[in-house]
Amino acid sequence: MVLALVALVAALLATWFAWQHRPVSVAAPVGRPSAVVVASSAAADGGFVDAARTDAGRTPAAGAAVGVAATPALAGAAGEVVVDVAGRVTRPGVVRLPAGSRVVDAIDRVGGVLAGTDTTGIGLARVLVDGEQILVDGRPGPPPAVAAPASVAGASPAAGGGGGGGGGGGTQNGPIDLNSASSEQLDGLPGVGPVLAGRIVQWRTEHGPFRSPEQLGEVTGLGDKRLADLLPLVKV
Repeated sequence: MVLALVALVAALLATWFAWQHRPVSVAAPVGRPSAVVVASSAAADGGFVDAARTDAGRTPAAGAAVGVAATPALAGAAGEVVVDVAGRVTRPGVVRLPAGSRVVDAIDRVGGVLAGTDTTGIGLARVLVDGEQILVDGRPGPPPAVAAPASVAGASPAAGGGGGGGGGGGTQNGPIDLNSASSEQLDGLPGVGPVLAGRIVQWRTEHGPFRSPEQLGEVTGLGDKRLADLLPLVKV
């Protein structure tokens, strides 16, 4: 009986020892994906990440990587311009070019202009603006400015100017005929303004043609000094 009791106790102890040292399976903790990782994956697919849905309602701190993921796309858009090229070009349409491109680059991108198209009315060297339309209509630009002739630089003083010497303008083509000269031609003589030119024409109308240059002295307001300056410049 005692042996049976000892054997039972030994069996119970062996069973307890085996139970305490049995192998236990421990489940690995399941990590929750962070908002940064999800945001990076979504950004790679071109999507936008809502932080409230990626992290069980928690809002990421300011400056987290969620808002940074979309930055490269914005930078790429800022590095190009989109323009519409229309009119007399080979392939009209919308084209994309690097920022800083010029009008000539956009025209080249659509195959160039059609044969015989005048491009002087287009600023080919102008820098493109995003969203603009370039219309190649073939209309010529304004004519270039023409330099003034050299003879104009030595022209007579302006009408109504003060009295001057006998070397004034109007003598390059010889003396002026007092009987056929217009009021504007007389006005161009040195010391003769529009008022005095009108008086000369009025005297000619009232008294008939001048018979000699010296008859200018009969015109009201024409003094001896001015008459002496004008005699070499007029004829009848």
